[in-house]
Amino acid sequence: MKIAQISDLHVVAEGKTLGVAPMAENLEKVVAHINGLRPDLVLVSGDIADTGRVAEVVRAAGILAGLKAPFYVTAGNHDTRGALRQGMPAAALPAQQTAHLSYALDLPELRILALDSTDPDAPNGRICTARAAWLEAELAASKKPTLIFMHHPPLKFSVDETDRPPLEGADVLGAVVAKHSHIVRILCGHIHLFAQALWQGKLVCTAPSMGMRLHWNPNSKAVSSFLRASPAYLWHMHNEDGQIITHAFSLDDVEGPFEFS
Repeated sequence: MKIAQISDLHVVAEGKTLGVAPMAENLEKVVAHINGLRPDLVLVSGDIADTGRVAEVVRAAGILAGLKAPFYVTAGNHDTRGALRQGMPAAALPAQQTAHLSYALDLPELRILALDSTDPDAPNGRICTARAAWLEAELAASKKPTLIFMHHPPLKFSVDETDRPPLEGADVLGAVVAKHSHIVRILCGHIHLFAQALWQGKLVCTAPSMGMRLHWNPNSKAVSSFLRASPAYLWHMHNEDGQIITHAFSLDDVEGPFEFS
């Protein structure tokens, strides 16, 4: 099974995001690139809109409709649940919950659990006891290899503006995750960078953004800002050995390929 993961679209209703980043145009380029690789499905891990308005979601949904594979979305801190429900097709957001937009996808090889980690009062996310209970019930319902995808990573990635404060309820989530060995990946966005770390014995993987790369310095605290960059996304493959292999694609202007001989 081949899965493309895109994240942090930050689409505005018209023009460029913050007057600088052509995020809608970048998304169009990524959709075309993904179509050329023919994944089985596409996961969109939040911050679809930049300011949470329905018009922004509608514009993003119109671009995502160009995907040849089915796509599924989860909410980010820049999104609002009401706007996502209004602007996204029901097939892309098949949530049946009323208090949060979590849902399960049962596929032949994998199970995918979309976990809504958003809260209007917590920009860096919150997992409440109700969402943890939902996740526990879904994980107990099947021992099929399972991907969890959510917007906020459950651990600190040494990125100051997304680490402080960290995800609220990470301990509650961790207690659930630690019990289930069939979780094969936790896929997130939010930090606008590709990063990986083990947490509760599971690999957490964050996706880059559609062109607003976080201005991050590993040696010092940087002013909260972003770099206008080429759009990028992740590619996850569930191979015949049952492993999940992850590659990162960046739509840079490159030359080649050139043969080594």
